[in-house]
Amino acid sequence: MLSFFRTLLFCFVFLLSAPLLGQIDTTFIQVFDNAYRINTGLKYRNKSAVFSTPAGEEFKLESRGLSYRIGGRYKRASYTFSIPISDLGTGTDLEKGTGFGVGVTLFLRQQLLHASFKNTKGFRSEMPGGESKFRDDVSLFQATVFGFQVLNPRKFSLRSSFKQRDRQLQSNGSFLIGGLIDRQRMRSDNGILIPLNNGNQSVVARYAQTKLGIGLGYGYTWVFKDYWFITPMAIVGPEFRFIAFDELDEVREREKIRISPRLRGHFGFGWNGDPLAFAVSAIYLPSFDATDNLDTKVNNLSIELRITRRF
Repeated sequence: MLSFFRTLLFCFVFLLSAPLLGQIDTTFIQVFDNAYRINTGLKYRNKSAVFSTPAGEEFKLESRGLSYRIGGRYKRASYTFSIPISDLGTGTDLEKGTGFGVGVTLFLRQQLLHASFKNTKGFRSEMPGGESKFRDDVSLFQATVFGFQVLNPRKFSLRSSFKQRDRQLQSNGSFLIGGLIDRQRMRSDNGILIPLNNGNQSVVARYAQTKLGIGLGYGYTWVFKDYWFITPMAIVGPEFRFIAFDELDEVREREKIRISPRLRGHFGFGWNGDPLAFAVSAIYLPSFDATDNLDTKVNNLSIELRITRRF
């Protein structure tokens, strides 16, 4: 089993590092060669994580926000700055807790690559009867790497729809093949009380989950009236999950390997002219994982308005 997942990881890395196959078909894709570019706009994010026990207790963390973004390109260097505007009413718990994270998403000519990690301390606990309290002893570490390979890069451009660095001249699409590596680890100094099926109770001090996923998808760009475009993309496939938990002052226990389906979606719409362009793009990365002891539901939605001026 271990050799299988090593092979899976190798194939994932190999696919996402493969060189561009063939030359771009310029009847389908126009490559902009501008040395300078400036882009601005707004970005909305809605990220939430909910961990629930069989007794109905839920640990929630929600982060919504609106930010102003400005960036550009100067010769070979690209840059982006993000300035927060509003937390959209989710600042109360975030002020009590602490968190730090870093993320990057690259729309390359043949691949999309994303890597991020975040460490959060402090969650709101809600009981079935409505009682709610903030627990600063609960912390969560998350790290994710995912990406996919475009199998028809000669006639289908990712950067046209999501970054406006190219322009799709004719409608076309491509199959996509991708993978994911994800790590989640929740800890509690005082433990999380979990009722068992035999009537006893367990106090979990550490819960960890590692996920490896593969997927197959498709993306298509419809071009109309020369400059307008719509691009939906979706990838679906199985995820293999490895779960372990530590009871308070006890040895580590591991659950059996679990397999669950996963769907990830991307969407782009806009007007890609020259030298001006504007677009709205959205990325939705949901996740729901059920185990014997703890269910995890994560939603990650981002919507960006992007206005570009090339020079």
